[in-house]
Amino acid sequence: MNKLIIKQINLQFCKLRLLQPLITANQTIRERTGIIVQVFDQFNSFGLGESSPLVGFEMETIIHTARSLKRMQQVLVGEAIATTDDISDLLISHNLPPAAKHGIELALLNLLASHYQRPLAELLHSSHRSKVSVNALIGQVPPDVAAIKTRQFCQEGYKCLKIKVGDPLDLLRVQAIRAIADAFTIQKNQTHKPTNQKIQIRIDANQAWTVSEAIQKLKAFAEFDIEYVEQPVNANNFNGMAEVQNSVEMAIAADESIKNMEGLEQVIKTKAASIVILKPMALGGILTAHKAAKVAIEAGLDVVFTTTLDGAIARLGALHLAAMPEITRACGLASTELFATEDLLTRRTLMTAGELII
Repeated sequence: MNKLIIKQINLQFCKLRLLQPLITANQTIRERTGIIVQVFDQFNSFGLGESSPLVGFEMETIIHTARSLKRMQQVLVGEAIATTDDISDLLISHNLPPAAKHGIELALLNLLASHYQRPLAELLHSSHRSKVSVNALIGQVPPDVAAIKTRQFCQEGYKCLKIKVGDPLDLLRVQAIRAIADAFTIQKNQTHKPTNQKIQIRIDANQAWTVSEAIQKLKAFAEFDIEYVEQPVNANNFNGMAEVQNSVEMAIAADESIKNMEGLEQVIKTKAASIVILKPMALGGILTAHKAAKVAIEAGLDVVFTTTLDGAIARLGALHLAAMPEITRACGLASTELFATEDLLTRRTLMTAGELII
């Protein structure tokens, strides 16, 4: 098997501005700063990666990311890869922080996929889906604005809406969104019999509540047929999450709790959630997130892949990861639509009826 020799690594800083600030329970995000990684082989073919650390997931600062990647510019030149295992083995000894590792790993994976003239999904999975359902995202906006956004997303064909919650307007916002979503009930024709499929609504509290507040709030939301709630309490309070899970009928999803494999193991051990949200950037790469998904599925948990509001390079990598046939829920991979410019990091992926196409 011919091996690819790493000949050169280029780095380019980038900044992405959101069309509108995204307001969550614990921060307001107006822009994203990252680094594009470009790895060349001996044939002058190249693969692209992206390193974009986000506050709130215990990732490194962008300065730490840059320093780590500059070190890789030197130490990886001359190294060889031929398989995804080679990439894992190559990076494991360098103790890279998560965003830096994600960027260099994704660049190497894309280089390998380009060399074999195969989509990345084929390198990651023995079989894969050609389409991945995705959710649209609505921040902590006034109920009337949320209703307008809901109508727009439903008209665009989205079948799943994710709402940021954690403030006094929660109940009114969710009520408005549910009412509009119900008006856009999806019509399907199966065996010549018309059936209705409700648009799914999921909520994300971003650790906003105490255990008692979460139980009270989620019981109040019960009438709105919520798919699940993400991270209702502090990310490190696994036993508290389990208490919420056991006290309400709504499914609980762990998000910020899973910053690494140890966090996933704690969720499984404490039975804190029935769904896990996996972010490749936060976990340190596509391959680690793939491993985490397999561990979670083996433990009987549902998996949703999403990004940390990354650019198109990272999102496309996550899309190919989410093509796992075991993934059945909509994933959070439509974030590129939130950004203001149209370039390498904000290019659109083909979408139809709320699904991204590989």
